[in-house]
Amino acid sequence: MARITVIPLFLSKSLSAGDSGTSDIIDLRYNSNRGAFSLAHRITAGTSTTCGTTTFSYVGCSMVDGVFVSANPSASSSGTIGTSGPTITGKITPFTPATVPFMKIIATQTGTGTAGANSVIASELIVQ
Repeated sequence: MARITVIPLFLSKSLSAGDSGTSDIIDLRYNSNRGAFSLAHRITAGTSTTCGTTTFSYVGCSMVDGVFVSANPSASSSGTIGTSGPTITGKITPFTPATVPFMKIIATQTGTGTAGANSVIASELIVQ
């Protein structure tokens, strides 16, 4: 029987327009027997009455102390997992990452500067 592992990534992470947050290193060497991945995330309003749009992506590395890079080197950003808008208060997004032993998840609030709504993010990586 395959085990399901839940890895906390962000707990009440506050992001304003243009901000991003990066998770700690996720060690997948003993957690991804079947290669099934999902990202559970909740985006709620922070300092304003609405929250902004947040994009989730990942970067990977073959060594824990190496340089984490995009799964798609020809793209300008890392491997996209999904986007969560102002009306999403809970969502589970399945995705298929490149095969890497170490990963980081990046949450990026859309917009630039200080304009836009503040979001509070909570997310977990679910691995089987």
